Amino acid sequence: MNGLLIAIRNILRDGTRVLSTLLIIATGLTALLLGSGFMLSTYDSLQEIGIRSEGHLIIIDDNPTPLHGGSHQQLTLDNWQTIQTSLWNDERVLRVLPRAHFEGLIVNGNNSAVFFGRGVDPQEEFRVHGPFLRTTGVLDPWIDASENQDVVLGVQLARTLNAATGDLLTLKIVGSNGKINQTTVYLAGTYQNGTPEIDDHTLMVSLTTAAQLLGTNNISQLSIYLNQSKNAPALQASLQKSLNNVNVQTWQQRAELYHKVKSLYDRIFGVMGLIILVVVFLAITNTVSLATYQRREEIATLSALGTRPIRIYANFILEALLIGITATILGMLLAYTASQAINLSELMMPAPPGKTEGYPIFIYISLPHYLLTSLVLIAVVVGASLLATYNTIKINIATTLA
Repeated sequence: MNGLLIAIRNILRDGTRVLSTLLIIATGLTALLLGSGFMLSTYDSLQEIGIRSEGHLIIIDDNPTPLHGGSHQQLTLDNWQTIQTSLWNDERVLRVLPRAHFEGLIVNGNNSAVFFGRGVDPQEEFRVHGPFLRTTGVLDPWIDASENQDVVLGVQLARTLNAATGDLLTLKIVGSNGKINQTTVYLAGTYQNGTPEIDDHTLMVSLTTAAQLLGTNNISQLSIYLNQSKNAPALQASLQKSLNNVNVQTWQQRAELYHKVKSLYDRIFGVMGLIILVVVFLAITNTVSLATYQRREEIATLSALGTRPIRIYANFILEALLIGITATILGMLLAYTASQAINLSELMMPAPPGKTEGYPIFIYISLPHYLLTSLVLIAVVVGASLLATYNTIKINIATTLA
């Protein structure tokens, strides 16, 4: 207790310098927490987009050389109904959605455009995408078996065709026999997600419509949505072992954007964090070095009275530790306040490369994350104090007291 009181008094003796050091450390911690909080929220958003668009697990045929070209090159999974039925009995599985990919030409009067299409389950498709795929004029479900065949278009594709909800459109593709197949569909609405490749060139129809158009019930992939992401590795291993002639992939294997953004942000915030830690290290080194220099007579007196060097080291380290703890508490409070202000202000980031829309800035606030970052910073403070004390405490007692 006496050592703690002495350390507090020594800190208060040099209040101005200690205050500046506190502010440097607190500001550095605030920057670290804000930057890493934004980084983590971005990772989670990209992960959510990847899972919602592809599923936690994706089953595809493992045949690398399909028999047909064009659209039929993508339709190689033929036993998907059996797999889907078996998966419905697994309590870990939330949804199993078949998807058929194809491409062709869509016509509206004198307007036409090339499209990349997807045959989907209309009862479930937009539910799994959630807020990451916004719709206009689309009912839920957007198609009914008793109604005419419907199609939903990317918003920019609809504008290219000058098509409005209710218009009659024609889909044309090359069939498996090499002939042109076509069908007439009604435009049920549009969708968008801010990605030009999706908004400008894609459409969705029901699996029934896709099968009639393509002349086959084969699909491209079976997307599996789970109740909890942590169940994905075990289920992947189980399915890969029990199913023949298929490849079971995870969403990470197909999320190219996620890995590119994560790699970029890891480097950016890694460098930023290193710079902040160096600044904190230099600040505390300077503070402790000046403190030991100004108190050299005191150190010499203690040494002359028989105080062991380890005790003198401990006094300065305790002072640095108190400074570090106080600064990190202040930094966490500043980071929490700033994070709440940013989250409530609904600030927007500009559109990233490959997107046409910006996205809201959101900073994650996590107590374990705050505590772990603070402990790293305190460790840097203590390490800097050890180095500074070791280099400056070696004094000549006789010369100092003379």
